[in-house]
Amino acid sequence: KSSSPSSSSFYCAVDTINGFTCENAAQESGICKDYIVRFQCPDSFCIDTGSTCWTPWFNRDDPSGTGDWETLEELREENPGLICDRPLDIDVQTASGDVLSSTGDVITLVDTSTGFICKNSDQTCGKCEDYRVRFQCPDKFCSTSPKCWTPWFDRDNPSGTGDWETLKDLYCENPGKICSSPLQIDVQTTFGGSVDSTGDVIAVADTASGFICKNSDQKCGKCKDYRVRFECSGNFCTERVCWTNWFDRDDSSGTGDWELLEDLQTDYPKKICETPLFIDVMTTDTNTRFCATGQISYVFSPTLGFVCRNDDQIGDRCHDYKVRFGCACDCNGTIL
Repeated sequence: KSSSPSSSSFYCAVDTINGFTCENAAQESGICKDYIVRFQCPDSFCIDTGSTCWTPWFNRDDPSGTGDWETLEELREENPGLICDRPLDIDVQTASGDVLSSTGDVITLVDTSTGFICKNSDQTCGKCEDYRVRFQCPDKFCSTSPKCWTPWFDRDNPSGTGDWETLKDLYCENPGKICSSPLQIDVQTTFGGSVDSTGDVIAVADTASGFICKNSDQKCGKCKDYRVRFECSGNFCTERVCWTNWFDRDDSSGTGDWELLEDLQTDYPKKICETPLFIDVMTTDTNTRFCATGQISYVFSPTLGFVCRNDDQIGDRCHDYKVRFGCACDCNGTIL
């Protein structure tokens, strides 16, 4: 034991690993003094980031259940694009604006990696206060240009096997309206409700495949009807796109319909940009988009072109297709 010169109390732990502990049972008076602590850190820790960038306040939960769970994972899912990847600090207060320390609640967790959790079971009164949180982010997070979001898409409903808002189908049905590498996906019901509020079990929700909710996964036997949108890099919303003419260099009389970009650029010099951004494919007779034909593509890519092979089709050969490409262009409509 070591004595504290200011109080003659004894402490059983004081180090930079565990912090400070004073046990009442070890004191001659039977009770410790009330102490404060501070820690010395590397100089780099004390450098002020100077950031004045704070997110809006979020209040996604209340203590009517097991407690108040304001977790980053759920906040990011419900508020896509509004919280930076690595927050610098977290600020917590009651929904009415009182500081956290004034409530006397026992807090389970409060940090920038997980968020905030207060459990009702930890409280002497049996219930947490209702809290809201916000996060400090680097200044550049607040100063970046406005987010670039696509329109909302609702291509399916749960009347069949579920709600399938897949990127593959959305690309085909909405050429030029979705970037090739989305940054985020945002999903809500067609009435504007969050996914979490529905209680549905979601099979897929990502920027690689899109969104899938299967009726067979739901307790009630049916998904809600959802819509999706995607965040793209800023230039997607500002870049001008022009479409080429339609091209039909092949038909399905041989092995299939081969509308490869390389061949088309050779057959139609200077009519197609070197690296197209989008591709659009339709039948030549009825102008039906490829994705509505039920046929299977072998190649469907703005940088490779389009191929439909007869051998891949069930009980039929490929239709005759035409293709066009979306290219970057200047304000006069000249393809770059």
